[in-house]
Amino acid sequence: MNRPSPRRLTGLLAMIVAAVVLCAGCSFNPSNYVMPGTGVGGPTYRIDLEFASLLSLPAGAEVRSNGAKVGSMRSITLSDESAVAHIEVSSDVELPRGTRAELRQTSVLGDIYIALIPPAEVGPVSLADGDVIGLADTDRGPQIEDVLARMADFVNAGSMTRLQDAIAELNKTLPNDVAELRGVAEFGSAALNETASNMAALDRTLDATARLTGRLDEMRDQLGFMFSDHARSRLERVPQFMTAVLNVVIDVNTLTTGLEWLIPRLPHVRANLEQIAPLIREPSPSAHQLNGNAATAVSLTKTSWSRSCWAPT
Repeated sequence: MNRPSPRRLTGLLAMIVAAVVLCAGCSFNPSNYVMPGTGVGGPTYRIDLEFASLLSLPAGAEVRSNGAKVGSMRSITLSDESAVAHIEVSSDVELPRGTRAELRQTSVLGDIYIALIPPAEVGPVSLADGDVIGLADTDRGPQIEDVLARMADFVNAGSMTRLQDAIAELNKTLPNDVAELRGVAEFGSAALNETASNMAALDRTLDATARLTGRLDEMRDQLGFMFSDHARSRLERVPQFMTAVLNVVIDVNTLTTGLEWLIPRLPHVRANLEQIAPLIREPSPSAHQLNGNAATAVSLTKTSWSRSCWAPT
């Protein structure tokens, strides 16, 4: 029987180790393994926190409330819409319902931890084992990577140069005399103080401006018609209309002036009409029936007209 050579045994052992590492690596999740001593002692209860992102949160991160450590993060799982941090909180700590969760840092380059923030109004109900703080009540906070990226964009986009130019222009406009500059500063300080003391009036002005803006937005169609060509043509005819109305007023005034002689005599005319009316017409049962002298005059006129028409020539 031939024994395998040492070289073959070494190669076979390397293949076995590589296969074990490969199989273990397919199911290895660093967030499921935390450093010893990062948890809390004693009994705990579990709470799930839904975050939009947990990219920079290390396994075993501290959980703090009001500045004190109350628990630690045990693992992270991913869902379709969020990353869920599973934390363990000491049973001695009661978290009221409505507690919010944020990611914070001890310093600019310090460790990231989870801060549990109680609500403004604490109710009688507390969070229990298995409860979930949803996305609406969590905030991943400003990450140092995002801050550095925005600072790089600010510098690379030329904003720093524009800021320097603006400061240089401001320095040019300021007076060189120290006393005059101090006077400008005092005037600006007084103006700011006066503005601060009249914040109520400023708020009323802003509210009135907001209402006016809303009213103008509601009148968008009417304003569009007022500045349209059709409205312009109507406005052009307004002077002609006003001229016609003025002419009518002048004619009415002329007519009124011409009848001024009749106004003092109207009572006498009415008295005369009351005396003459019975002589002309007598009361009749119908408005279409004419009695009295007027009826006699009408009948006489008809008879005379009829005889004149039928008289032989």
